[in-house]
Amino acid sequence: MYKNYFIVALRNFQRNKIFSAINVLGLSIGISTALVIFLIVYYEMSYDRGIKDGDRVYRVVMDMKFNGDEGHSAALPAPLGGAIENEVTGVEKTIPMFTFQREGDAKVSVVRNDPSTPLIFKKQPNIVFTNGQYLQLRSYEWLAGSPQKALQQPFSTVLSESKAAQYFPGVEFTDVVGKQITYNDDLTTTVTGVVKDLHENSTFVADEFISLATIAKTQLQKNFMMNVWNDWMGYSTLWVQLSKGTGVAATEMQLNKLLRKYNKDANKDAANSMLFKLQPLSDVHFNGLYQGFQQRVAHRSTMYGLLAIAAFLLLLGCINFINLTTAQASRRAKEIGIRKTMGSSKRQLIFQFLSETFLITLAATMLSVVLTPLLLRMFADFIPPGLQANMLYTAGAGLFLISLIVLVSFLSGLYPALVLSGVQACACIEKSGLHKQQSNTQCVGAQNAYSISICYSAIFRDCHCNSKQTNKLFIKQRYGL
Repeated sequence: MYKNYFIVALRNFQRNKIFSAINVLGLSIGISTALVIFLIVYYEMSYDRGIKDGDRVYRVVMDMKFNGDEGHSAALPAPLGGAIENEVTGVEKTIPMFTFQREGDAKVSVVRNDPSTPLIFKKQPNIVFTNGQYLQLRSYEWLAGSPQKALQQPFSTVLSESKAAQYFPGVEFTDVVGKQITYNDDLTTTVTGVVKDLHENSTFVADEFISLATIAKTQLQKNFMMNVWNDWMGYSTLWVQLSKGTGVAATEMQLNKLLRKYNKDANKDAANSMLFKLQPLSDVHFNGLYQGFQQRVAHRSTMYGLLAIAAFLLLLGCINFINLTTAQASRRAKEIGIRKTMGSSKRQLIFQFLSETFLITLAATMLSVVLTPLLLRMFADFIPPGLQANMLYTAGAGLFLISLIVLVSFLSGLYPALVLSGVQACACIEKSGLHKQQSNTQCVGAQNAYSISICYSAIFRDCHCNSKQTNKLFIKQRYGL
């Protein structure tokens, strides 16, 4: 029986090729937009989800006041990490992170064959000074080297799989261990390990790791102000993983006790104060208040706004489909009348029209899957960096597409199916136009109302953004900020 529904639906498409093509194209535009928005939201919301026990991971941040002016920082005094390891209880992992100064990148020199002519790689990003606990937190798979010893000694470097292939192409990973790498012409280290690339959206983007112990043996000890408590740089951040059962408030109390111990002037008065806080990992990507060096943040309110826009556009596409379908009712009046005369029930006719809608929605979704990579390239400047079209082939995207097909088929097909199947056989032939005209008028009115609301929302958003920019310009001109 169900097979017959689809056969009849395909025959109807063949008889009305232009009408079917318009419906497919109209729905595909709405579905493509919804799909692009879903990929953006899914990409942003998946940040740091792959970190084991991420609910116990926190970034140490700082709230402060200087002469009454409030400030917030993800950068911290460099000695804090060592003090936590020695004096704070309830902390399972302490992970200091330092990047090279200025742009955060470095010139890398490697020797392949001739030591007199090293190969130069300029402005290499994502290089950090850290300890082995960083690699444990991210659960790297080791391709070469010892996880326990790789970052213990000074002048040690661990490379990601892609970095090892970039610096030493064609060399086995086990043979990469022992090779030397020079940073900025004055820091030479030895490769002690290679780890597999992690293809996850994460705040932790480093793919080249220099042992933290290297800092104490070089001029970097002074550059990073490793013994200074009353000053800090944007190149230093600190992460901790609390032990199970450890409370955030108790740990923050210990951190601020350290601050008062080592920086007597940290809280001179109400107008000049400093306070350490623990920021949950789940909040880091969405909180611009503590935006770190070269860190990109998203905004949850924007994500929810995009989802609302996607829902609006899908609803408009469904209403447009309803309009076109009911407009064709008079052409199918005789078919409906004959089917009812031959004994078709209302339930059978509803299933017939819903199956036609399902096939149109399926075709529109397939077209949307083809159009989405093109849209991602066209609007690359507005798409989060790192978002690729291959996300279409993930389980989350597949589940979304299946849900979308079912939902759109139901929303678009139910009303026309009820209207077309509910008319009496004689009315289908004699007075098919009246109800069609009334229902079309209502749907067109609803469609126009939705369109106008979207236009007004866009105008309001633009005015609001312009107002914010004007206020920022006023503040800059008035106060020089």
